[in-house]
Amino acid sequence: MTVSAAERPGDRERAEHIGGFLAPGRTDDTWGTVYPGEPHSKARPRFDREGRAYKDPADKQAEETTKWWLRQRWRKAPLTGNVALGCVFFRSSMQLIDGDNMLKHVCDAGNGIVWLDDSQVTAKYCEVQLDPEHPRTVLVVGPHVSTMRRGTDNVRTCPGCTEQFVPSRGAQVYCNADCYKANRRKVVSR
Repeated sequence: MTVSAAERPGDRERAEHIGGFLAPGRTDDTWGTVYPGEPHSKARPRFDREGRAYKDPADKQAEETTKWWLRQRWRKAPLTGNVALGCVFFRSSMQLIDGDNMLKHVCDAGNGIVWLDDSQVTAKYCEVQLDPEHPRTVLVVGPHVSTMRRGTDNVRTCPGCTEQFVPSRGAQVYCNADCYKANRRKVVSR
């Protein structure tokens, strides 16, 4: 795990425990960091007078700041398969903030940096704690083995030509339209 000035006693042990829980047997592949400052919570969508959705400017700024932080610490290419994400949010106040919204902020900020798309996050852990003097986020990322295949883990074998391919649509059975046309009358079992 990366060491940062924001790390407090016990953060590393907590991160290692979460990494072992989310990616059992793969602790060498897990990565973690401590993001200093008050954890941000993603706001509900906002709509203009014409009914079009737009991002809250505070959300946009917070997401850019978190993206910058992640770019500084994540030194690899974005993960391409299933991902496990664990976050412990240390808040400075008892204000009621939904942990899911804080986790969504981290998921959106990690797009294109830590993972290609947050749909790859197939295991999530979220914990909210109080630390008035040192608000921070302990973040842990690792590979996740799941039957829900995402990203490049989603490789299928075409029943027509037996070539392997990554589907561009969720229910895609054949590798391409030509293979589908040539084999559409045959019975296919998945």
